[in-house]
Amino acid sequence: MSRKRDHDSNSGTSTLTRDLRALHDVSMELSVAPDVDELCRTAVKLGRSVLGFDRLGIWFIDPEDPDWNVGTWGIDEKGNLRDERESRVHRNPVIAPEEFYLGKIPILVLRDSVAYDDKRNPVGDADKVLAPLWDGRRIIGELSVDNLLTRRPIDEDRQEVIVVFARVIAHLCSLKRVESELRTLASTDSLTGALNRRTAIIVLEKQLATALRHHSPLAVSIVDLDGLKSANDQHGHAEGDEYIRAVFQAIAHRVRTSDTVARLGGDEFLIIFPDCGLDVAERILAEVAAHVRETSAGRSYRRSISFGIAALSELAGEERSGSDEVDAYVNRLLDLADKRMYIQKRSNRLAR
Repeated sequence: MSRKRDHDSNSGTSTLTRDLRALHDVSMELSVAPDVDELCRTAVKLGRSVLGFDRLGIWFIDPEDPDWNVGTWGIDEKGNLRDERESRVHRNPVIAPEEFYLGKIPILVLRDSVAYDDKRNPVGDADKVLAPLWDGRRIIGELSVDNLLTRRPIDEDRQEVIVVFARVIAHLCSLKRVESELRTLASTDSLTGALNRRTAIIVLEKQLATALRHHSPLAVSIVDLDGLKSANDQHGHAEGDEYIRAVFQAIAHRVRTSDTVARLGGDEFLIIFPDCGLDVAERILAEVAAHVRETSAGRSYRRSISFGIAALSELAGEERSGSDEVDAYVNRLLDLADKRMYIQKRSNRLAR
């Protein structure tokens, strides 16, 4: 690129310098976005309002089919923010050759190219620039910028800003994805994908606080797998793991979308039922128990579950305030559900 710069007649500051300063401010704001979706949304908004691009859009390579790009957010033909997350575009090798997606071409500049809306309808001609989203290891997508609205030339300085902007977006997107994966690993059980105990208690505390504040019902259940030790002893831990996953799937397919399922560890699950009384929770767990029993067919050990349910409405006692009240109710609910689970477990053993 040419190193000749346009200068502001008053300050002597080059246009590129001003753009790079603005880009620094934009990157700082993008760094605090909570996730990739909000990062892309904010990047498009600031690309328009702060960096002064006409239209821009962020597209990611479809991980399931790399011949397609999937949309995120963009600017429409009137200069407004547009949700393009349902858009998919087949990659055109004539416009963007394979070398572009291998990182061998830093930027593509298309003069007087047909501009499209998010439905791939032509809306006019414009100069268009494509910059790869390079995250330091691979190309994950592209940043598309055109001058449809103002026809202002996209000179070499602006092209350089677009390339840097694309790098910033790509690096931050990769960081956000890693952060999301780490949060998932920290909050879920690796065997089943259910929430882990620590995260489940946090969810229960929040649900309880809401229930106490609005005087709404809430129930919890502790579910225990019967015969897990036999499965491990007779067939190995792979069979035991399959048993645990099967019970989790039986629970997950029958609880309501508002309910929370967590693995407390070993052979126990916790289910949180907000806005729910004992009757509904009992019906759901009875369906789960029946399904688990059916999976015993053809096995040398018996699959079944024991469960105990406790409802917030059952707990009457001393008044507490704030977090002390919530903590007390968490402990009392879990203790009651646990005791009822063990009562049922002893009954199941006697019935065999």
